[in-house]
Amino acid sequence: MPRLPFTLWWRLSVLWFLEWGITGTIMTYLPIYWEEIQLSKQEQGQLMAVTAIGLWVAPFIVGQVADRWMATEKYLCVSHFVGGVTLYGLAYAAELYEETHLNFQTLLALCGVFAVAYFPTVPLACSLCFKHLPDPDAQFGKVRVWGTVGWMLSGLALSVWLSHDQLLTWVGQRFLELRDETHEIREVFDWLPRPTQSDCFRMSALLSFALSSFCVFLPHTPPAHTAKDKVAPLAVLSLFGNRTFALFMTTSFLLAVLIVPLYSLAVPNLLHEVLRVPGNWVPTVMLVGQISEFPALLLLSVCLKKMGLKTTFALGIAAWSLRYALFSLGGSDHGGSAPLVLTGLALHGVCHVFLVIVAQLYIDSQTRKDLRASTQSLLAFVTLGIGMPLGALLGGVLHEQFAKNSTTLFAIPAAMALALLGVFWWTIRIPTADADGAVPTP
Repeated sequence: MPRLPFTLWWRLSVLWFLEWGITGTIMTYLPIYWEEIQLSKQEQGQLMAVTAIGLWVAPFIVGQVADRWMATEKYLCVSHFVGGVTLYGLAYAAELYEETHLNFQTLLALCGVFAVAYFPTVPLACSLCFKHLPDPDAQFGKVRVWGTVGWMLSGLALSVWLSHDQLLTWVGQRFLELRDETHEIREVFDWLPRPTQSDCFRMSALLSFALSSFCVFLPHTPPAHTAKDKVAPLAVLSLFGNRTFALFMTTSFLLAVLIVPLYSLAVPNLLHEVLRVPGNWVPTVMLVGQISEFPALLLLSVCLKKMGLKTTFALGIAAWSLRYALFSLGGSDHGGSAPLVLTGLALHGVCHVFLVIVAQLYIDSQTRKDLRASTQSLLAFVTLGIGMPLGALLGGVLHEQFAKNSTTLFAIPAAMALALLGVFWWTIRIPTADADGAVPTP
C-alpha cells in the first residue's frame, strides 16, 4: 500500500478538524436553542430545509468552478470567510428574534446564505482528499477521523463555555485541593463577556475564519486543464445511465428523506425532555455518538476489503433501524431508559461512516478525475440538497404530531429503515471489492 506522507496527513487532518468543528459547535445544540427562543417545530423544520439552497448550488456552480475554473483550496478560503461573517450575523439575528419574535424571515435568509457558503465545502473537501491521497480507500479514514475530533471538541467547548460557572463551582467543591486554581480560572473568565446561548454561532464563526486562513496550507488542487467536457455537471449526469449507480443514488436519497433528518431534530429533545439532561450539556452527552466514529473509521477499510461495499453499506442501514428502535424503547416509559438511548447514540459511528463515507468512496470510484468535485457535489445535492430538506419538513410534522409520544415518533423511521434495507439488498448488485479494497468501475 502506498505510504501517506506526514506533510499531507497533517494538512488534510486539520482541514477536517476545522470543517466539522464549524458544525459540531451548533448542530447538536440548535434544537435546544430554537426551543429556548420559542420557535415552533414547523419553523425549525423550515430553517433546516432552507439549508438545501447550498446544496442546490453545489453540483451546478461549485462543481463547475472547482473542476474547471478555480483551485479548490481558493474556493474553500472564500467560502469559509463568507460563512464566518454569516454566522456572526445569525448570532445577533437570533438574539433579536428572542426579544421581538418579528424577524423569522431574517433567520431564514441568513441560514440560506450560510448554507450556500458552507455546505458545498464538504464534498469539495472530499474531492480534494481523494485527489491527493495515494490510496483513498485505506487512508481517507485516517484523515477524516480528525473531523470527528473537531466535532467533539467544539461541542464540548460550547458546553464548558456556557456552563463554566457551574462547572468551576462543582470542581472547587469536589476537589478542595484545586480551589485556588479554580479561583484563578474564574478570574480569567471574568475578563471575558458573559456567555449567551447565541455564542454557539460566534464560536462556529471563529472556526470558520480559522479554516479560511488555514486554506493557504492546503495542497494545491487546480482545475483540470485537459478536460473532455467543458461543462462538468452535465458530464456527470451521464453516470445515471449505469443502473447500479442510479439505484445507489436513489437509495441514498430515500435514506436522506425518511431516516436521517429526524436524528438531529428529535434526539436532542429526547435527551433534554425525557432523560432530563440540562440543555447546555446536551452537546456533551451526544459526544457518545461521535466517539463511536473512531472505531468505525478505523475499521472501514477492513470491512470494505473483507465484506465488500454492498454489505458495508447495508450494515449502515441496519444500524439506523436498530438505533431508532432503541430510541423508541428508551423513551417509552415515564422516566426514559438512559442505557437504551445511549446505546442508540453509540451506533452513530456505524450509521454515519458506513453510509456517508462509503457512498462518497463509491461515487469517487465511478468518476473520472476531472469530474470528482462535480460528482461529490451531485451526491450532496441529491441527499443533502433535496432529501434532507424534505426529510426535515417531514420530521418537523412527525415531531409536532408525536411530541409527547417518543415510542411512535422513533418507531416510524425504524420500520422505514428496515424496509429500505430489504429493497436495497435485493435490487442492487455491486461488484465485490478487489484485493486492494477498490470497487471496479463500470
